[in-house]
Amino acid sequence: MCIGHNYPTDGNAHTLHVGTKQSKMKRVLILLMLTFGLKSYATIYQVGSAKTYVSPNALYTASVVLDGDTIEIDAETYTGQPALAVWQSNDLLIRGVGGRPHLVANGEYIWGKGIWVVAGDNIVVENIEFSGAAVPSMNGAGIRLDGAGLTVRDCYFHDNENGILVTNNAGVGDLLIEFSEFDNNGFGDGLSHNLYVGKINKLTFRFNNTHHAKIGHNLKSRATENYILYNRLMDEQSGTSSRLIDLPNGGFSIVMGNLIMQGDNAPNKNMVGYGLEGLVNTPPHELHIINNTFVNKRVASCTFVDIESGTTVANVSNNIFAGDGVLINGTTTTMNTNYVDATISNVGFVNEAGYDYHLNSNSPALDYGTPINPVNGYSLTPDSIYEHPTNFGLRSVVNSIIDAGAYEYGVTSSIPDLLAEELLIYPNPTKGILTVEHEANQIKTLSVFNALGSMISSTSNSNTVDLSTIHNGIYFLRVEMKDGKDIVQPIIKE
Repeated sequence: MCIGHNYPTDGNAHTLHVGTKQSKMKRVLILLMLTFGLKSYATIYQVGSAKTYVSPNALYTASVVLDGDTIEIDAETYTGQPALAVWQSNDLLIRGVGGRPHLVANGEYIWGKGIWVVAGDNIVVENIEFSGAAVPSMNGAGIRLDGAGLTVRDCYFHDNENGILVTNNAGVGDLLIEFSEFDNNGFGDGLSHNLYVGKINKLTFRFNNTHHAKIGHNLKSRATENYILYNRLMDEQSGTSSRLIDLPNGGFSIVMGNLIMQGDNAPNKNMVGYGLEGLVNTPPHELHIINNTFVNKRVASCTFVDIESGTTVANVSNNIFAGDGVLINGTTTTMNTNYVDATISNVGFVNEAGYDYHLNSNSPALDYGTPINPVNGYSLTPDSIYEHPTNFGLRSVVNSIIDAGAYEYGVTSSIPDLLAEELLIYPNPTKGILTVEHEANQIKTLSVFNALGSMISSTSNSNTVDLSTIHNGIYFLRVEMKDGKDIVQPIIKE
């Protein structure tokens, strides 16, 4: 994110670079901004070896947590029963503090389901590591979601039978997973996965790294709506996942801006599957695969995208398909400006061997794409990119023509200082009214720009801006101060 920075007058957005201690600290602050917004939390319970509640299980068994409470877990390793908990209250914020706490099942489980069971509604889980979940039914989960409404942010799931397993909930509830990593989850029978989302209302999966699922899928979702945006879904050289993305029951799905790579050890030739277990979700059955980078290294055979007959809309456009394979099995309604080359080295990746699929200056995929109209209120022009590991940057169109694939050549920058001004912006993400507060009440003008640098809204002498009528996505909020300073914050419209 570009925080506290003058808005680029050349229309180029900025790319987020990660890995330094400073940038990681700023990312934590960004996550805090996303967490709070308008919601206030009641009692704060602290968990750790030196605290009243020495483990998550100790807090759970005390039966003191009520709706709206916050649980802060110290960055320690909690092994066996101390790691286990069932969260049954609603509107909880549960987060790791002082680093990332590690919950290790070590043969223990709760309610026959895994390490944590989230039974309440509208719960946020941040900065927790889950590993070792296993149960007799062979589908033990780091988190088992039985409630309606969960946000998982900045978490790590590995070596579980399922990273996250979501119970079928009759199309009710939304799940947001962002800035998180999943690897080596799965029992190995092909029936358990890095994460498995049952029949809920909506899955939003963004800025994540899911890789090396054990025979199962890197992402499987039966949700009615799926928004799979700006992720890294990969086998790498040694991976044995079945599919990278499996949407077995159709529904409305956007797969945009992802890095999707299949290795030679994959047992299933299909990289992405849609509706292959029956189009039984609530219509419309629409699949939009836009500006992704596909790389196949499976020698035996490959089908990049497998689409069930009867799909109403299948729009596959502006993607890169690198490597040998059948492009589409099924019928598409729209298929425009995909760059296709069976020889991966021809595409012009910066470092294909190192899985860096940024484009070099000679790539034939530059300026290869075409504009795509929004659908159902959602822009199909990517405004972000995945940055490794589990982060993101902002994408703009260079030279007025979008590049094919998940990256735009020529978009560079760094993270400005988050604390340049004391601004409070909430709620962020927002569905409508966004409020901006400044401690010295020095706000003059609020303006909203899209990723192309075009102003779409401006208001003076007000600390609110109405975003209810614009398409979902990432925008820039420019705050002009009375002392002449300009500050830009990224905002998310949902």
